[in-house]
Amino acid sequence: MRILCALGNFVRPIPTAEMLLCAQLALWSVPASTQTNAPSMEPSLHLSTNGRFGQDELDAQLRGPEQISKIRARAEKGSARDQFLMGYAFSKGLNLPLDLPQAIVWYRKAANQAEPAAITELGRMYVQGAGVPQDYREGLMWLRRAAADGYAPAQTDVGLLYSQGLGVPADYESAVRWWEQAAKQGYAPAESNLGVAYLNGMGIAANPARAAEWLRKAADSGLQTAQFDLGSCYETGQGVEQDLAAAVAWYQKAARQGHAGALNNLASMYQAGRGVPQDTTRALRFFLLAAQNGNMKAAINMANIFRVGIGVKPDPELAVMWLLIAADGGEDVKESLRTANLEINKHQLDDARQQARTWRTQHHLEAVPPDVASSASGELSHR
Repeated sequence: MRILCALGNFVRPIPTAEMLLCAQLALWSVPASTQTNAPSMEPSLHLSTNGRFGQDELDAQLRGPEQISKIRARAEKGSARDQFLMGYAFSKGLNLPLDLPQAIVWYRKAANQAEPAAITELGRMYVQGAGVPQDYREGLMWLRRAAADGYAPAQTDVGLLYSQGLGVPADYESAVRWWEQAAKQGYAPAESNLGVAYLNGMGIAANPARAAEWLRKAADSGLQTAQFDLGSCYETGQGVEQDLAAAVAWYQKAARQGHAGALNNLASMYQAGRGVPQDTTRALRFFLLAAQNGNMKAAINMANIFRVGIGVKPDPELAVMWLLIAADGGEDVKESLRTANLEINKHQLDDARQQARTWRTQHHLEAVPPDVASSASGELSHR
């Protein structure tokens, strides 16, 4: 099945990968007054669950067979750090077959020598149910062990489990205490989470200015979640003086790292001409990229674009397709779908449904039940 895209008075089937080019060709100038639907913004202020923070440095140590061979030799002689690296290599499939049971074997060897990174990874595997049955309490036990030794990533993860009530009753005050310990060591995910806590008054008195300070520390370290949240602070004037240009700059930093929420909000800024010159072409491009990266707010925005005709000719069938994509992604768009379905016939509706299924399959996006989509992520931050 191929996605349909309007080009002038023609409708032709094209592959999904070509949709962006097609949309750009179909762009035409429209007055700003036709933008009757406000863009759907990605909610700001997320607890940091960034899985790539510090991961590049580890990956570099395992970049080739020769490095793996040397690490294995040292690990077999009892080097705890190299035993951890072997576990990490097996857990990620880095120049070794992906083998979670083998990863656990090596992590346990290192953990028995009190290697905090290995202890932390064991905890994470239990929390995530990776290679072992999911067990939040067992995961928390391992993470607490590394956290008690002052290991900042484990301290951050223990705080995250307390904040989400995983393996322990939810306790924001305890979460904040763990994040404070990790933040004192300059660990960016903990700094970011402290910023969120201060902004929302979670486990600590609300202090927007202090929140912005912590978010800036983490953002300056390159943490995309913090860059996105700091951009939102500048956009809304929370803890800092409102500065739309600064908001755009921070969204751009996060978007360059693939942060889907930043791509969506950046698109909204370009669509409305807030902090940047209005550019519907660029807005459409960023909305599409955000949707391709799994951001369903962007899918709603794509639906609005095609329904109203913001920078493109109106196409009610494509509008329904994008709403269906958003619905499968866990967004509550029942009312919008009910209205949009009245604008097309049954044949078009069937076609839109097929196109939505095909698009999600092509972009490896599984359908998510609404209750799952609305729940907090259990993923933990890496080093």
